[in-house]
Amino acid sequence: MPDRALDMASGAASVDRLELEGVTVSDLTRDELLGRLRDALDRRMQVCLGFCNANMLLKALCTPAYAASLRGFLLVSDGLGIDLCSALFRGRFFRQNLNGTDLVPAFLAAETAPRTLFLLGAKPGIAEAAARILARRYPQHRVVGVRDGYFSADETSAVIAAINAASPDVLLVALGNPAQEMFIAEHAHRIDARLLMGVGALLDYTAGASVRAPTAFRLVRLEWLFRLLREPRRLGRRYTVDIVVFLAMILRLRLAMMRSRPVRVARS
Repeated sequence: MPDRALDMASGAASVDRLELEGVTVSDLTRDELLGRLRDALDRRMQVCLGFCNANMLLKALCTPAYAASLRGFLLVSDGLGIDLCSALFRGRFFRQNLNGTDLVPAFLAAETAPRTLFLLGAKPGIAEAAARILARRYPQHRVVGVRDGYFSADETSAVIAAINAASPDVLLVALGNPAQEMFIAEHAHRIDARLLMGVGALLDYTAGASVRAPTAFRLVRLEWLFRLLREPRRLGRRYTVDIVVFLAMILRLRLAMMRSRPVRVARS
């Protein structure tokens, strides 16, 4: 069940959010988000969680089909670009930065009730390595299945059957965006897991296949710069050209919004 349905079922008031061209990013703190995820598990309600950064929003703004696929997600803010967008359209930053690489481990550490996980994505061998490390770090939980992200469209039904046979509480999908969100949006109704999360490079970081930015970079919101310096060929366009395109697009949308507002004439 989408998060908005979860709000209605629990009687909770609608949270503040950024809404832009059909994409809705909720303004939640980490504790609020963890509470929602725990509530969904306890009540056996399905939540599709996405971590919305500037790259994801840009792709959604440029691709209506991708934007449509995100409508059933609970999206939270990830990164400086989304914060700048929020400041431009709402006049304030999001209360907290919530990225999957930090949030998922925090969730697993905070959960005292035993949960089961299925890891889907990354290159062959990465999910298995990540599973072994997660088992050591969070012994209260159990990884009940793994599958790399290299499967064809014809194999999708078999992948979903394997997930459902393992019956996980949590499905971590590490296919990169937009593939992971499109996979979740298209197949969530066929998947028995309660929490379906698009987690990007989390499995690579967990397995040690990729190196996380040092704490100093993360504290000053420059993790993107560290990644760019390490992988300039793969990430060069994303953190240069695409950032310029993103900023130009949101500025254009903001100006269009300002022009569309009716002019109020003061009455004497």
